[in-house]
Amino acid sequence: MEKIAIIGISCLFPDANNPEQFWQNITNQKNSTSEVTLAEIGVDPTIFYDSAKGKPEKIYFLQGGFIRNFKFDPSEYNLPPTLVNSLDNTFKWSLYAAKQAVQHSGYLGNQKALAKCGVILGTLSLPTKLSNQLLSPIYRRTIDGAIAQLLQDQDFHLAAIPPTTKPSAYNAMISGLPAALIAQSLSLSGTHFCIDAACSSAFYSIKLASHYLQTGKADLMLAGAISCSDPLFLRMLFSGIQGYPENGISRPLDKASRGLVTSEGIGMVVLKRYSDAVRDGDNILATVCGNGLSNDGRGKHLLSPNAKGQILAYERAYQEAQLSPKDIDYLECHATGTLLGDTTECNSVESFFKEHQASPLVGSAKSNVGHLLVGAGMVGLTKAIYSLNHGVIPPTINVDEPIGAENSVISPKNIVKTTTPWPNNNSTKRVALSAFGFGGTNSHIILEKTAKDAKDTK
Repeated sequence: MEKIAIIGISCLFPDANNPEQFWQNITNQKNSTSEVTLAEIGVDPTIFYDSAKGKPEKIYFLQGGFIRNFKFDPSEYNLPPTLVNSLDNTFKWSLYAAKQAVQHSGYLGNQKALAKCGVILGTLSLPTKLSNQLLSPIYRRTIDGAIAQLLQDQDFHLAAIPPTTKPSAYNAMISGLPAALIAQSLSLSGTHFCIDAACSSAFYSIKLASHYLQTGKADLMLAGAISCSDPLFLRMLFSGIQGYPENGISRPLDKASRGLVTSEGIGMVVLKRYSDAVRDGDNILATVCGNGLSNDGRGKHLLSPNAKGQILAYERAYQEAQLSPKDIDYLECHATGTLLGDTTECNSVESFFKEHQASPLVGSAKSNVGHLLVGAGMVGLTKAIYSLNHGVIPPTINVDEPIGAENSVISPKNIVKTTTPWPNNNSTKRVALSAFGFGGTNSHIILEKTAKDAKDTK
């Protein structure tokens, strides 16, 4: 099966409006998380805050990764400005990232090429800020009377968050319309849809996009994932399932970490068949040579990762790539910061890589920007692509006591804690990345960069 070239990339991450800014942030060991504000959730966060874990209708953790100071010019997109202005950030961020990725690939304005380009976007099927504003009046009308009767208080009414703008009805279509608008704005082909594979969505979208290229149904593909859920809803959800750290410490790959930091953002890549990219002289940033997917099926719990399912994704990736784990120089872990999640991943990595006598360097960018949920894989992928092209691996910050044992793969000697030159001088560099989602959606992707493909990433 032909390898897939990555020829364009974009992102909108906390503190970074493009991949170059993100690269500078992580090489400078910047922590881009901060406390949620009134601007994010529309009301004073302290109204809902209670430091005690487990209280109904309360959030006990305020830290997160947020997109701030984002400027969007609707005139830059081939869509009615009045429509775009009425849409949620889910749509605006998607349009921004898609155009940025296509521009980076060199194909912006090339209508002949773009007519054969599709788009697959991973999206989280949760309410967004404007979909909530659109549907909450219906919700309130439906249950106000029932609650008033239950409380025997006929004057009871649910509180309403005042809308910042009159939301368009299109904001209800958060699970499919973003990809369609991208296709319309850039004059792409009729191949466009969104998927939700939880935190593995980025690599699932790349896998599906690769199939379209390998079967000849497309000549170019845009693929990526976005997290843009309503911040208050998201905080209530993760407080309810107790995914945040009760001790306030979220340090992926560290023993002290007790939870994750939810974040928002988007990343996208432009994909092309490798032989076509070479033929056309494209700037090949990296090549996808293996992408293994699996699903645990029935596990102990929706939130309980399964080492067997993770190992199956590893096995499928290396089988597809026809490579050994010993060929991997660096492993970007999923590493959410939860004790159960990180321990399970540590065990699956130990079992699989040790079996093949492999011991790559390891790390995670979630220590810099938090967990982008559906978009998490794009953070690791952006870091990996720039690492391959610059020949250095940025440090994983805030790891004082690594979760792995002294001689394990995820050990003190293998976790990259200072800026590190690429660990070999071979003509081919390889990096592997994992993304694991709720319900056991597992993915493991392998990228390589050869000396003959080396060019400036800009």
